[in-house]
Formats: sequence, structure tokens, C-alpha cells
Amino acid sequence: MQKIIIEIDLCERFPEARQFKRGQNEMSLREFLKIFPARFHDDFILDQTKLDLALKDIVFQPVTIPVNGTPVITGSETTSEKLGNTLDDLWSNEQKESVQSNCEQQICNKTFPRQLSDNEAVRCAYREEMDSISDYLRHGLSVLVTCDKMLTEYLYELVCHQAGKKPILDAARPEEMRSGLSGELDRAMQGGYSNLPVLLRNLKTDEVLVLRSLDLVDEGATIETLYERTTAGEKPQLLAFLDPSLEVKKVLSDRFAVHIQINGLPRYPTSEKSEKSTEKEFTVSRLLTQLERDRFANFDPESLFKNVSGLNAIQFRNAMRYVGAKIAPQSPSKDIYREIREFKITSGSEVEIPDTTFADIGGYDHIKRQLKHAIALISGNIQDLNDEQRGKLLPRGFIFHGPPGTGKTLFAKAVANELNATIQMISGPEIMDKYVGQSENNLRQLFATARRNAPAVIFFDEFDSIASQRSVYADGGARANNAVVAQLLTEMDGFRRDQAVLVIGTSNRIDIIDEALLRPSRLKPVEIGLPDLDARRQVARIHALSFAIDTYFKNFSEQEDSPHRSDEEIRLQILMSQLEQEGVDTEGFITALIDLVAIHSEGFNNDEIRAIFQEASLEYHLEGRVLDPHYFGQKLQSLKRHRQERHQHHL
Repeated sequence: MQKIIIEIDLCERFPEARQFKRGQNEMSLREFLKIFPARFHDDFILDQTKLDLALKDIVFQPVTIPVNGTPVITGSETTSEKLGNTLDDLWSNEQKESVQSNCEQQICNKTFPRQLSDNEAVRCAYREEMDSISDYLRHGLSVLVTCDKMLTEYLYELVCHQAGKKPILDAARPEEMRSGLSGELDRAMQGGYSNLPVLLRNLKTDEVLVLRSLDLVDEGATIETLYERTTAGEKPQLLAFLDPSLEVKKVLSDRFAVHIQINGLPRYPTSEKSEKSTEKEFTVSRLLTQLERDRFANFDPESLFKNVSGLNAIQFRNAMRYVGAKIAPQSPSKDIYREIREFKITSGSEVEIPDTTFADIGGYDHIKRQLKHAIALISGNIQDLNDEQRGKLLPRGFIFHGPPGTGKTLFAKAVANELNATIQMISGPEIMDKYVGQSENNLRQLFATARRNAPAVIFFDEFDSIASQRSVYADGGARANNAVVAQLLTEMDGFRRDQAVLVIGTSNRIDIIDEALLRPSRLKPVEIGLPDLDARRQVARIHALSFAIDTYFKNFSEQEDSPHRSDEEIRLQILMSQLEQEGVDTEGFITALIDLVAIHSEGFNNDEIRAIFQEASLEYHLEGRVLDPHYFGQKLQSLKRHRQERHQHHL
């Protein structure tokens, strides 16, 4: 059956509706419109036949239709007479008016708050975690929360209030302690927690002692105090906070019955994480004010979430305040995301959002095809494939291996950019730490953040530095490496089907990577070798355009003759004139030059081809060098000579 194209206005919910349509393509248009009310052009007749069509037989063409005078169609009713009496009989007039009003408010007139406090933002972003903490506190359990330090002040007040508990701060002054200057002097000399034993002994059943920086009590004597009981013979209830960048002794963390971790922003609010939920609104959509929303000409919450990945709720609000103050209304999204990146850099965020695409990489079509299949699986852009089937087909990850300079890192960045996913780009050596157990903890933090924000990509550059083969030797370095590889295997095997986390590693030495990681069910090796002739031709063209070499020859051909031209310029002018008489224009000359570089660069990697055009651009701008075919031939010969010298040196 030939598919029918329908122009439809779903306002800001079109991306969400498109994704829903892919997973529910057997659903009728009538049932779809009950979930996603929409607008259609006045001349479009939505009759019974169209309403009964399955979604798989329809192609939606997004359009913008004015709100005034155009009814919202919900699949079950409408105020337009075009649907006829058949649909009118299904609902009473009162029901139709009510549904139409609700749909207009929900879809096209979605309102954002005029103001949003940090407390409201934290409550919205971390409602699930806060409800869990409150529930544990309500039942008398002590809780350790690992989160960014800046969230502490907002969390403890809210969760204690929800639990019906009175928070007693670690810096509080109990009545038993002396007041006045002498008391303050004693506390200053003995440390900020000299009053901790008194606070613990006098803690009541409806009170919780809040330790806002657990690392400050990570000392033997203080730890022993935390295990003591109150004067009533009960175990004190504690609520402690620890920044993810810090660690404490196990004996201290074991004092807490429950450990809860808060990382970044969740993709969806808690109420919309259920697999049965058909309507999913991104968390970032609920953390914007009307002023900040108006800055976007085309608001896409999924792209916004991708660009703010790694930020917590307070950092996100700071970023959007910055955007609201600096960006003009109805600005392109790319301008807003550029400002957000600048803000993230100044705020110390390490999350990188690459802008490399597959079009920036010449050749390697078979590798691009394979990676696009993986992207389609993770993005859910495959028809007739439900979430359960898609989860079984999802790859765990890839290892890009091959000679240096072949574009392995570019491929990883392109995959990350093509996916609407959170991205963590890590250099392998950054994981390793001199302290025992810290390297494994670094890995745990990475994967915990990725799983929370799935779909996500974790990209390891220099992957062999953390995944080399495990050794049987008992020295400290071997034990540390073995522990990191074991932790990596544990994290990868811990993925659930509903957690689309893709691991990408790049390495020049796949021969030293542990065999357990190269199993088909874990990381699939993808060899990115030296480019063939067609790939070299594409790479050369990309860099010729990138370094404006094509512009140089076009400008040269348009210059008027001058008696002050150098011999090189005269020879180039004569050559281009002769070719022009033979029917070869400037574009054809540039193509021939690119072919010359591609043919004579056999055995070169992509980086060496790039260096030819980079040096040409530098010498032209800094020295006024004439860029003729003879010049490029010299560069090719020079690179070949250097390659031979390096080869002889290694021998």
C-alpha cells in the first residue's frame, strides 16, 4: 500500500510524536490523535477512512498552522463540521468543548513559569531521589548522599521537611556548650566538629543530624563517635553528603544504611520513566522560564539535554539565566548551544559536545554504514522493531584500531555527534590514579552517569592505556591494571537492555588489549586502515576546501595581468590558460590537482594528507608562496622522504 502524506501541526511535540509513531506503527490515526492532538489545514478532510489508517501507512509532514480559527483534532472529536456526524455522535457538546480546551492548552499554549527558584528546580529534577531519601529517613534509617557540593543546601532542607524530621546541622551549638568568645575560641582551636559528640548524645527521635561534608569527619576518633548511641540509648539518625570527587574510609560509609547517588540531570522526570508511558517530557523542559524559552526560535528539548549533559540542576539554571540575559529572543539553537558550551567551559565542566559529522571524514563508506546501523538502533529510528527487540540488537560498543592518523578519533566524535545522547569524552590516562581503588571508582562514576542519562556514549581515547592484557605478575602496576580491566568488564556486563550506553575506544595497539574485552558480545573491533585511492581523493578535497586552497586558485585565475608577477606566478598563469583553452576550467584544475595528490600519496595516512594543504595555506599567507602543481609535488616528495627516514630509523 502506498503511504499517504499528511501535513500536521503537532507544535513542539513533533519529535516526541515521531518517535512514538515508530514504536507504535500498527496504531490507527484515531488512537494516535487521542494521545497527540494536532491541527490540520482547513482544506484537509479528515474522514473516517483516514482516521482508520495505521500509522505505518502514513508519512507526517510537519507544518505550522495558526492557532486562531483552526480546531484541535483529538481523534475522537472536533468542533469542525468536516468530520461529520459520525464523530459528533461519540461525544456530547460539553465533552467536546472541554477536550478541545485542554488540548489547546497542553499542546500549543504550553506555558512556562515566569520565575523558577533553585529550590523548585532541585525538587523537579531530583524528585525520585528526594522521595527515596525522605522515605528512608521517615523509617529511621541513616542515609549517605553522594552529590555535587552545591546541591547539599537545597537537598537536606527539602528531604527533612518531607520526612517530618527536624534537621540539626553539624555546626549547631547545643545548650550544653559554653557561649561567648571563649566558646568560639575553643571550637576554632579544636576543629569545626568539636561539638559533634554533644550533638549526637542529645539527638531526639524526631531529629536528624545533617553532616554536610562527610569528608571532614573522616578521622578515627570522630568515626568512633558516630557509632555511639544517644543518652536515650538509641542509635543517632544521620543524613550525610559527600562530593563525588572525594572519598571516605569504608568504615565511615558503612555507618549509613542507605547510599544514594545523584549525578547530573535525569533525561525524563520520574513519573515519565515508565516503559508504559507514551508521553515523555524532558526534564529540561520543566526547568525553563518563559523568558528563557522565548530565546529559542525552534526549541528541541532533546538537543538541549544533549548540550547540557553533565550539569546538575543548579548549574543548568545558572546556564539558562546566562542564556536568558545574553541571547536575543527567537535566536537559532546553534547560537544558544555555543553560549552554553562557553558557559560550561568557564564553570569547569569537562563534558565535550563534538561537532564532527561523517561528512567531515573522507572515504571509509563501509565503516560509516556499519556505524550508522548502530546509531539507528540506539536512536530507535527503525520501523517494525519494538524496544525489546531493539535492546537485544544494541551493540555494547566498538574499538577503532589502526595506524596513527587514520581518523579513529574523528569517527568516535562523529558517532557521538550523530546521536542525540549524552557524551563523555575521556582520555584513557585520565582514569588511572596513584591511589589504590581510585581508578576503579573513576570508572564507576563514568558508567553511573552514563546509565542515568542513557542513551549515552562513553568515548575512551588511547583505550589501550586502561584495557591492556591482564598480567600474572604480582607487582603494584600489574595489580592496578588488572583491577581496572576487571572493573571495566563488570560495568559493561551490568548494562540492562533499557540502558542504551555505547562504549567507543580508540587504539593503535589492539594486540595489547585484553581478550575478554574483544568478545563479540562486548566490544566489536573495527579496523580503520590507511585510506585507499578514493578515500585519499575525498580526504584531499575536504582539506582543500577547509584550508581555502580552492579559493586561492579561483582568485588567482580572476586576477589581472601585472608586470610585477614572479616567475612562479607567470608559469602558473600560462598553465591555467593552456588548460582553459583545452576546456578545463578552474574547478577542473582544482580537481586535477586533488587527483595528483591522491595518486602520489599512496601509503599516506589522513593526517599526512591534511598536512600538505595545511602547510600550503601557511606558506601562502605568511610567505606569499605561489601554490602551483610543482609546489604540491615537492611537498609529496618531502613527506615520502621523511617516511623513509623514520622507517630506516625504526629498523
